[in-house]
Amino acid sequence: MEKELWVPVTFTHVEYPKGDKLGMMLAWFSLIPSFTVISFLPIIVLRRDLTTIFFFVGMFVNEATNQVLKKIIAQPRPSRTLGSVQWSEYGMPSAHAQFAGYFAMFIILLFYVRIKLVTFIIPLAKLWKHVIAVGTVFVAFAICYSRYYLRYHTGNQVGAGLLVGCFLGATWFVILEKFVGPYFPIIASMPVCEMLLIKDYSLIPNALWCEYHCIKAEMRTRAKKYIRPQY
Repeated sequence: MEKELWVPVTFTHVEYPKGDKLGMMLAWFSLIPSFTVISFLPIIVLRRDLTTIFFFVGMFVNEATNQVLKKIIAQPRPSRTLGSVQWSEYGMPSAHAQFAGYFAMFIILLFYVRIKLVTFIIPLAKLWKHVIAVGTVFVAFAICYSRYYLRYHTGNQVGAGLLVGCFLGATWFVILEKFVGPYFPIIASMPVCEMLLIKDYSLIPNALWCEYHCIKAEMRTRAKKYIRPQY
């Protein structure tokens, strides 16, 4: 029987069977959690929003929980071919699936519960919530399936990771809404937050709409101040 050759995705150590196009695509899906964490750093620097920061902190809480569970359960990953890369000894629950569950659950709750829309301005404004929800769920399941297809985890390990992640995402959102979020206006008014330009959007029904019109109004004011008529 010919030995199956596994090759890594460019610049990474995520492997897939050589010549397997689906495996290569799923390997890129498997990298989404890493890309997401990295992308949050410039988002936080640019936005400096307390909700985004809290969401980001939750990712580390989720990862720490995963590492603790892996050591407690101590279930090994499925066997693959000799010489392939297996980063950790234990695989229950799947960290990637847990991240996908956490991210998807938190985002869906955030958009459906917290973010309000100015529907009288944009008649189809509610549609984008459903598009984001469906897209998030699709990516989450693609990440989960990639870990199973590429044999980094068993089906049970992936399923357990997804369930734990969804639970932590919902729990972290409840903590945000009921216990931490109500204090965001006070936290944002602290001298250190004002110095770092950290802000809170929780009391604004539609932050995107508000930010757009505030910037537009400021640009009009500056245009009147600096642009003088030519004679």
